[in-house]
Amino acid sequence: MKPSFKYWIFLVAIYFAVISIMAASLIGSWASINESQQLALQEMLPKLVPFPLLGSITILFIIGALINLLFNDYIMPILKMAESSRIITTVNPEHRIELKAASKEIEYLAKIINQSADAYAALQKNVDARVASAQAAINEERTRLAALMSELPHGVIVCNGDGQVLLYNQQAQELINNNSGSKQNAQGLLGLGRSIFGILDRDQIAHGLEMLNRCHATGHSKLINNSMMTLRNGACLRVNMAPFFLEQEEKHLISGFVLTLEDMTRQIEADSRRDILIQSLIDEQQKDLEEIRSSITSILAKPQHDPEQLQEYRRVIDRASRALQEKVVEARANYALHLHALSKTENVLAENLLEVISQNISERFDLQIINLAPQGIWLEIDSYSMVQAFSHLAGQLSKHSSLKDVVLTLTINEQQQIEIVISWPGQHADPRLLTNWQQTPLIADTNGKLLSFTDTIEKASGAIDILLDHEKQACGILITLPPVDQECRLAVQSDIEHRPISYEFDLFNRGEEWEELGQTPLRKLTYVVFDTETTGLNPTQGDEIIQLGAIRIVNGNILYREIIDQLIDPQRTVPAESVAIHGIQPHLLKGQPTIDKVLPHFQKFSENSVLVAHNAAFDMRFLQIQEERSGITLTNPVLDTLLLSSIIHPNQGNHSLDDLAKRFNVTIVGRHTALGDSIVTAEVLLKLIPLLEAHEIYTLSDAIAASAQSQYAKVAY
Repeated sequence: MKPSFKYWIFLVAIYFAVISIMAASLIGSWASINESQQLALQEMLPKLVPFPLLGSITILFIIGALINLLFNDYIMPILKMAESSRIITTVNPEHRIELKAASKEIEYLAKIINQSADAYAALQKNVDARVASAQAAINEERTRLAALMSELPHGVIVCNGDGQVLLYNQQAQELINNNSGSKQNAQGLLGLGRSIFGILDRDQIAHGLEMLNRCHATGHSKLINNSMMTLRNGACLRVNMAPFFLEQEEKHLISGFVLTLEDMTRQIEADSRRDILIQSLIDEQQKDLEEIRSSITSILAKPQHDPEQLQEYRRVIDRASRALQEKVVEARANYALHLHALSKTENVLAENLLEVISQNISERFDLQIINLAPQGIWLEIDSYSMVQAFSHLAGQLSKHSSLKDVVLTLTINEQQQIEIVISWPGQHADPRLLTNWQQTPLIADTNGKLLSFTDTIEKASGAIDILLDHEKQACGILITLPPVDQECRLAVQSDIEHRPISYEFDLFNRGEEWEELGQTPLRKLTYVVFDTETTGLNPTQGDEIIQLGAIRIVNGNILYREIIDQLIDPQRTVPAESVAIHGIQPHLLKGQPTIDKVLPHFQKFSENSVLVAHNAAFDMRFLQIQEERSGITLTNPVLDTLLLSSIIHPNQGNHSLDDLAKRFNVTIVGRHTALGDSIVTAEVLLKLIPLLEAHEIYTLSDAIAASAQSQYAKVAY
C-alpha cells in the first residue's frame, strides 16, 4: 500500500473517530436529561452551537496538521532512509542519505547512518583490496589465456554440450563476420551465450560430436574430428573439433567441444585455378601442336617444296611455336600465383622487418645499415626467408668486398608494387657474387626441397634485379613484390592489454530453470540493453529513429565488444531542437541505412534474450510502428529500468536515468547517444538486480508482474 494512500486512510480514520466520539457524547448527554431540560436546551442551541462547532473544526485542523507533520517529517523520511540504506549495503557503498524538511531527530538518525556508511565503505574498500590481491593470480592466468588465444593463427570457438559459445577469439569473430555478407543478411552472430548452430551447420556439428562420443566410449585417446563446412555465402572452412571433459560421478564425460576454424576459400580457389589452368593449357596448346606437327609432316613428306610453300610452312611453325611459348610463360606466371596463394606468408610491418634485418646484420657483420621505410606499410611475405637472405648477402659483401655502408630502403611504385632496395652508393660489388647469392640454397620447403632466395621471391610472384651504375658495375639489388591490400591484415598484431578475447565459462552450469525463460533468475538471463535517438517525441506523428544502440549482458557481465552503434537515415528533416539534445547533425545521416535495413540485424543480435530499456514504452513504440515497413516483429520479453526503479524505490522523487546513475554511482559517458545511454542503462540494470531480489523479485516472471503494478506502467506513446 502506498504511503500517500495510508496517509489519507489514517487521516479519515482519525477524523471519523473524533467526530464519532463527539457525536456519541452529545447523544448520551441529550438522552440523560428530562424533557423540560431538552426544551430549554433547544432554545439555547442557536447560541451554543457556533462555539463547539468552531472548536471542533479547529481540533480537526490541528489533528490534520499534526498527522501531516508526522508523515512528512517522520514517516516519509524513515521510508526514504530505508531505501537509501539498502542502496548503501547492496549496490553503492558511496551513496549517502540526503533528507529535506525532516525533523531534527530523523536528521540525527540519518547522520548516524551516514557515519556507519563511511565505516562500511572503508571496510568494503579493505575487503575489495584483499579480494583484488587474491584475484591477481587468476587475472594473470586469464591474461595468459587471452594472449594465447589471440596469438593463434586460426579462429577458436569453445562451446558447451548444447552448442552455446563460451569463448572465442578475434580471429574467429573476423572470420565469421568477413564471410557472412552484409550485417543485415548475416547468417548468424558470434557472441557469448549464442548458439554455434546459428553460424555453422547443425547436422555436421551434431554428427562430429556423436563421433567423438563414440570414439570416447570405445577408449580412443586422441579425439579430433575434421570436416569442411561451407557458410551461406559460399566461403569454405576447415573445422577441427576436439572435446573437453568433465569429471562427474567418477566418470570422464564430454561436456563440450573446441572448434578451430581455418578459411580454406583461398586455397580451394587456387586449386580450382590450377585445374582450369592445366585444362586450358592442354586444350589451347593442342591446336598449336597440331599445326606445327602438320607443317613438319608436310615438309618431311615432300622435301622438294617450292620456296613459297616452304616459307608458308615455316611461318605456320613460327606462329604456332610463339603462341605455344607465350602460353607456357603465362602458365608459369599463373602457377607462381597458385604457389603464392598456398604459401605460408605473414603480415608484417615494413619498418619492423627492416629493423630486424638491420639489427641482425649489425650484430653479425662490420657493416653500417641505414633504414628508410614509410610507416604503416604492410607486407605479405615469408619474413624468415627475407632475414636469412639479406643476412647471407651482407656476409658475402663483408667477406669479398670492402663495403662498409649499406642503405636499405622500401617504397611503393606507381603500380602499387613493393620495391625493396639494398644498395651501397659510391661503391661496387662483383656481379658474379650477387648472381651466386641469388642461386644459393637457403631454406627448404615443406617437401624438403632446397630453395634459393630467387625461388622464394618467384613463388611470391616477385622479381630480383641487379642494379648497375653508369659504369655497368653492381651497386645494389632491387626486389619487387606484388601489391598488398593494406586493409587486410592478421589480427595477431594487436597489443596484449587490448586483446579482444571473450569468454564466459559460467555457461557450463545450466540448470533446469533455463528451460522456462519466465522462471529463469534475473542474474542468469541474457539481456540486450538498447536505446534510440529520434527526430522527436511523437512516433505516431511521423517522428523517426535516427540512431540505434545496443549492448549485451550475459550472466551478469556487460560485453563491451558485442554492441550495435548504428546511425539511421530517417528520410525526413531533423528538427533543430532534437539536434540540440542528441547532437547528431543531419548531414551525418545521409547515406546511412534506413530503419528497415537495420532492424533485421537488431533482431538477430537480440534473439534468445530479454530486451531492456529505460522508459522502454517510448523506444518500443517506435520499433513497433516499423513492423509493417520492415516485416520484423520483436517478440522478446521487455524489462524497463524506469518501472523497476519505481518498484524498489517508490518513495524517491525521481527515476530518470541521470538520477539512477547518480544514486548507483554509475559514471555517465556519452549521454543522449544511443550506445552511451545503453551502456549506462546496462550498468543500472545490474545494480537493480540485487535490490529486486531484496524485494523478493527473483525471476523474469516476478519482474514483469511487479512492473505491471508500477504507477508508470500505463504511460502510452
